Amino acid sequence: MRILTHRQLSHVAPAVFAPSPANGVSSRYGFVPTIEVLEALQTQGWYPVAAHQSEVRDGARQDVSQHLVRLRPEPDCQQIVGDSVAELVITNSHDRTTAFQLELGVFRQTCRNALITPLEPRGSLRVRHAPSTSKRVVEGALALSEQVPRLSEVVEGLQSTLVARADAERLAAAVLAVRYGEDASHYPITPADLLTIRREEDANASVWSVFNRLHENLFKGGLLSTSQKGRRVRTRAIRGVGETLRLNRALWRLTSQFVSDQGVVRHG
Repeated sequence: MRILTHRQLSHVAPAVFAPSPANGVSSRYGFVPTIEVLEALQTQGWYPVAAHQSEVRDGARQDVSQHLVRLRPEPDCQQIVGDSVAELVITNSHDRTTAFQLELGVFRQTCRNALITPLEPRGSLRVRHAPSTSKRVVEGALALSEQVPRLSEVVEGLQSTLVARADAERLAAAVLAVRYGEDASHYPITPADLLTIRREEDANASVWSVFNRLHENLFKGGLLSTSQKGRRVRTRAIRGVGETLRLNRALWRLTSQFVSDQGVVRHG
């Protein structure tokens, strides 16, 4: 595990170190410095391992725009979730575009999938910008870490649940609708394409493998498709913070609903 230094964090997500909010925010806006929260969480054993930030056209907003930081404990303290490890995921901005949010995440070593798993009802902490937020966030982080055993149970359930190919394609179609809209004629790829197997570990019919295939193919892109002009192109990777959050939450929600509605077969 590589813990990001302040210099590395500043390079990939400068808004982490913003000393003040964007110009023009209300006097009632409580500035929540992300670095202050990170340092508070570090005292509890959570360290930043990855970060990125939304690109904005207005250069004046670059240092206050939406950003995301992923945190993990040191290796000997990490909590295992199936074939993955648990993370905390922080999202914040200093320009009123988003509230401060802390969620549980999962990092899958085999494919380097970085998931966000918005468990209900206590799988996240969302707070408005207000003074003295850091203390509340640290308390929330500790509460979230207590939800990891429950998350493990959910993942183990997905690993031990089989899904028919036709049902998996229906789930993939729902994911494409969230990504590209309801008009399937505009999709650059088919549901079958989105289920492409990239690694041996996912060459099975478990819901967990299907979920991870959908996630990896959606977020990393690179699937061959045909443009409206007939050219062969590859799908684009998802890079924006807002879209990363939206699609992660949607994919988890769709998969959870799918398992609940389909009555798929459990084994082992």
